[in-house]
Amino acid sequence: MHRILILLIILVVSLKAEGQGSVSPDFRWGNGFYYNLNVGERITFNQVEVELLKVENHYNLIKVGEDTLWMKVARRTSPEAVSNVRVFVADNREVKALNPDSGVHGLLTGDALICLSDSRLSLLDPQQYVFPVSFNNGFTWSAEEDSHVFSWYKTNDFPKQYISYPGIGIDLHEARGRMMHWLVALEDSRVVWVNDQVDFAGGNQACVLLKSKSEPNIYYFYNHLFTNNVAVKKGQELVKGEVIGTAWGNNEWGHLHFAAIHSLTEPTMKECSDNVINGFPQVFGLYNQRGIFIVRNFSRGKIVFGEPRSARGNALNNLEFEPYTGKGWVTGKWNPADKVEWISKGNDGNVRLKKVLFEGTPAECANPNDYFEYQISVLNGTYRIRAKVGDVYLPSRQKMEFEGTDAGTKNLRAGEFSWTGEWIVKVKDGTLNVRIYIDKENKLPAGLSEIVFQQAN
Repeated sequence: MHRILILLIILVVSLKAEGQGSVSPDFRWGNGFYYNLNVGERITFNQVEVELLKVENHYNLIKVGEDTLWMKVARRTSPEAVSNVRVFVADNREVKALNPDSGVHGLLTGDALICLSDSRLSLLDPQQYVFPVSFNNGFTWSAEEDSHVFSWYKTNDFPKQYISYPGIGIDLHEARGRMMHWLVALEDSRVVWVNDQVDFAGGNQACVLLKSKSEPNIYYFYNHLFTNNVAVKKGQELVKGEVIGTAWGNNEWGHLHFAAIHSLTEPTMKECSDNVINGFPQVFGLYNQRGIFIVRNFSRGKIVFGEPRSARGNALNNLEFEPYTGKGWVTGKWNPADKVEWISKGNDGNVRLKKVLFEGTPAECANPNDYFEYQISVLNGTYRIRAKVGDVYLPSRQKMEFEGTDAGTKNLRAGEFSWTGEWIVKVKDGTLNVRIYIDKENKLPAGLSEIVFQQAN
């Protein structure tokens, strides 16, 4: 009897493990399998148990095997690898709550949408997929545009409003009106439709929708193409890397808006902002053939904040620190937008730092500290550094520190900017830190417009 009981227990455990291992993903794209999980739910992938433990704003506590990780929604963040499992969080309920009436987050039905893959395989096989912009004319991509996946994005509408950006906006400003940086098919696909009658400001724009050959419900949306250079037509069969067209652009910005979409039916033009797949790690991996786990550091640099999209290709330097960029703001779980505010006027701009960010929007949040910190990855050594501070519209107050060294306080009028003195500081931990103290009463903002630094030895 005792032996029979033991056999029954073993059988139940085996069936349970088999059931966990056979849980079907909500969908897949390439080698990435996407699962909607609620807090407390677990699945087994590659014989490793994965459980969602907690959601706190854009951060998620996930147990992968014996390891527990805090991971933020990967709007522009690389995945983590544990054993043979690569994991990133594609979306969660708190990020969706910033824009709850939008269909952009339509693929999220649980507390978090998690993408799992075998870490020994590329997320997208480079033999089958290619980056959506041709490298033939020397194209380079920093992935620092404010228009990243699910970015809390300030539009140009009047009055200004925020949206959850439905895809990836890739800077192609230098290609405006030129036959360069051709856009290409991400994989073997079919042209579903070409729409060159879209009522965009400035005209001469088109968009194209492709249907994947390898995945039945995956579509690729290419937006802001120059009508005169569209090289495909409805129903055309394309092979990976085949030319689609070039990007359109005006004086404000020229770029490609690219989105991968999961849909059970062929999306119309109006539906191409729905059910957007967070595939930033996939696209970034296609660009960086060395892989997605890269680190960048500097020995000198000039960092400009908040200038208009036309000046810096929508790289506003208002985003959180990422190792592959080597620079960015360090906030944390309290800031669901994962960025700081910015403002521009004419050709000038700055980030605007306040005790309460994004007031009056769903992303409103209070900084628990009385400062903001900007971090730059550098080689150890001695550095000369200075900063330009002020705000284009408002009176401002800035108390600055470079690597813990007091660089003085500037009280400035609206539209007034001033440079700090040049300071010499020593870096021993590989990070050059700029700290800006803020008004605890949230009355005066602090503004930062530029940082210049150079290794002195």
